[in-house]
Amino acid sequence: MLYDEVSQDRHKLMADIAEWYYNDGLSQQDIAKKVNLSRPSISRLLLEARELSIIDIRINHPIPTANSLEIELVKNFPHLQSAKVLERRMGSEDDTMRQLGRLGADVLENVLEDNMILGLSWGTTIHSVVEELRPKRLSNVKVVQLVGGVGAPYSSIDGPEQVRRAGEIFGAQHYYLNAPLIVDTPEIAAALREDHSIKEVLELAKQSNIALLGIGPIIPEISTQFHSGYFSFQDIRDLEKLGAIGAICVCFTDIQGNRIYVPWCEDCAISIPWEDLLKIPIKIGIAKGKRKAPSILGAIRSGGIDILVTDDETAEEVLNLNKNPSA
Repeated sequence: MLYDEVSQDRHKLMADIAEWYYNDGLSQQDIAKKVNLSRPSISRLLLEARELSIIDIRINHPIPTANSLEIELVKNFPHLQSAKVLERRMGSEDDTMRQLGRLGADVLENVLEDNMILGLSWGTTIHSVVEELRPKRLSNVKVVQLVGGVGAPYSSIDGPEQVRRAGEIFGAQHYYLNAPLIVDTPEIAAALREDHSIKEVLELAKQSNIALLGIGPIIPEISTQFHSGYFSFQDIRDLEKLGAIGAICVCFTDIQGNRIYVPWCEDCAISIPWEDLLKIPIKIGIAKGKRKAPSILGAIRSGGIDILVTDDETAEEVLNLNKNPSA
């Protein structure tokens, strides 16, 4: 049977039964009395709901972490409140990314509380976290987009999609920043920032209690901004000449964590400003890959990250770089 062939009423009944059984802890017999059906009918409806993916059951194995590296990171970087380091084991890169997403989701779920505002950036690692989030009963939570969108063909990892998914999972209001990440001129960007709906979302973003942030490297092969067409090879070279090593929400730093203002990019960007980003109490940075280590080091030193989520190979590279006097 196809999902489309299930009547809306039957779909709702199966969803309600699943909610009562799995989330509220009612027995099948209790549910049967509640909806005036037999217990075997409830059992069959639960089975059908699984077949139609109305119920999605996941087995969450414990995520192996490298405790010694976590301690070493916090010890070496005063800006870090904590670190979570995935201990890589045998498996594909997809497996590693999924586990890193699970680790990031655990961190986020542990700090997110009632009446909070959650700000999200975008990218593959942010997407991996959102995909691993589990429903959590929260009151008056808002999810807001921190930077403009990049659009097709990156819609699945773009900001609006992450905000929508997280909002649905937490039963939260969600707010889209309906503007491109970067526009053609500073004048266009200034006008968009004054648009009522965009201005409202940017103001809400500044009030975020938690930010979930990706860390973008200045490396063409692994830069989504480059592959999405926002940066050219010449742009990358210009950024390198300025000493930029990475970016958070289109705000650049060097490896020492010094802020590098890039007017031709930032003046055209629709994003939370750097000074407001720094004021967010809990900034969770998630990134992996040895080639991203310089970008991560710069982000940590800048104060742009309070909690780092990464893997053991990357953590070791960041710590080694930190010991290098020239880094």
